Amino acid sequence: MDNVSKMPLVILVVSVFAFGSASVLKSSNILAEEIRSIEVAMGGSIYLHLCASFFLGGLCRLVTQKNLWLALPPTTLVVLTLIMLDEGMQQLIPSRHFSWLDMLANIIGVLSGTYFVHTILKAWASGQSHESAHF
Repeated sequence: MDNVSKMPLVILVVSVFAFGSASVLKSSNILAEEIRSIEVAMGGSIYLHLCASFFLGGLCRLVTQKNLWLALPPTTLVVLTLIMLDEGMQQLIPSRHFSWLDMLANIIGVLSGTYFVHTILKAWASGQSHESAHF
């Protein structure tokens, strides 16, 4: 737990809960119209999936620099699993439907967010080491 950043972890857990709750509420037909209006405001559900999953992926990398598989932190693997479970279970709910496009958008978003933040952190660390070498 030493190499885990606590604040990004808290934000990640709250965000996963919030996004998951929105999915459950929409599936339960509670606030479904409000959630659909957010999707429409963003240009469609695909953009909501991409933005939310990109955000989650970035947080996953901020939580820990430790990698488990394919340069992915354990948090990314957990979030990917939760997102795929959520999307997959939608085929069991009569008011929802499974979408391979939504699944793909979620996976691409999480991976892109993780790798994007990884690249930024790497560049930042490189800039910091060059800066300290001049002093």
